[in-house]
Amino acid sequence: MSTKRVNTPIIEHETRATALDEIDTAIIRVLQRKGRATNDEVGDAVGLSSSAASRRIHALESRGVITGYQALIENKILGADITVFVRVTLERQAAAALQNFESAIRRCNSVASCHLMAGEYDYMLQVKVASMADYERLHQQELSRFPGVSRLESNFAVRDVIEREIGI
Repeated sequence: MSTKRVNTPIIEHETRATALDEIDTAIIRVLQRKGRATNDEVGDAVGLSSSAASRRIHALESRGVITGYQALIENKILGADITVFVRVTLERQAAAALQNFESAIRRCNSVASCHLMAGEYDYMLQVKVASMADYERLHQQELSRFPGVSRLESNFAVRDVIEREIGI
C-alpha cells in the first residue's frame, strides 16, 4: 500500500525587521536623525540616487515600517517642562474597561505617552505640564475622572537624561 505525498509549499514568515536589508536599515537611521531629510540627502547618506532613495522610502512607508513623521518639540519653550510619570490602576481589567480608559486618555493633550502594563498597575502615563498647579488641575479634573480609575501614583522627573525614539 502506497501513500501519496502531497507537496505543500513552505510558507516563509518574515517579520518587518527581518525583511529589511542594509540599505533599508541605513535609510531608517537617516530619517530617525532627520525626518525632513530630502531624497538627495538620504540617497547621499546611503549611496543611492535621489530617485532610488525615494522609491525605497515609499516602499518602507507602504509596508508599514515607516508609520509617520513628527516634529520633536522643545517643551520648555511651550511652557510644559515638567515631566510626570503616572501609574494608573483601574477598578477592573475587563476589555470594556480598558477600551473606555484608552478612549478617554487619547483625548487628553497633556499625556505624551500611555502604555498598557503587565504587573502591579495597569497603565503608565508620561505627562508634560507647566507647573505643580497645572499638574494638580490635571490630576483632579481629568486623570482621576477617567473611566474606571481607582488609583493614581505620580513620580516627577528631576531632569531628562535621554529622551529619544529607539531605532535599529
